[in-house]
Amino acid sequence: MRPQLSARTTLFSWPAPAPLAVVDALRAEIKLALAAAFGGYTETVSTGGYVAESGELIEERVYLVQAFYEVADDELISSLAAKIKTALQQESVMVRKDHAVFFQ
Repeated sequence: MRPQLSARTTLFSWPAPAPLAVVDALRAEIKLALAAAFGGYTETVSTGGYVAESGELIEERVYLVQAFYEVADDELISSLAAKIKTALQQESVMVRKDHAVFFQ
């Protein structure tokens, strides 16, 4: 079983990415929290994209941070998702738990 947090690195639908220092600091905080709670984490960096309202294809870096667990800590995962949502000004943050996907 694993919780997984996913957030784009753009701010709303603006094509400019969030400041790298903000993203990196947040990633470090999330990884430390998952490692402390679950004994480790796995981070995957990839590219995702979508079509903006202007019709422009927006491609961006996506970070998936996940941890395997024996005992879930839903409160921790929810608070980390809220932190990502606020810090990166996201409309929602995807949380995957086991085989279910939720948006916060």
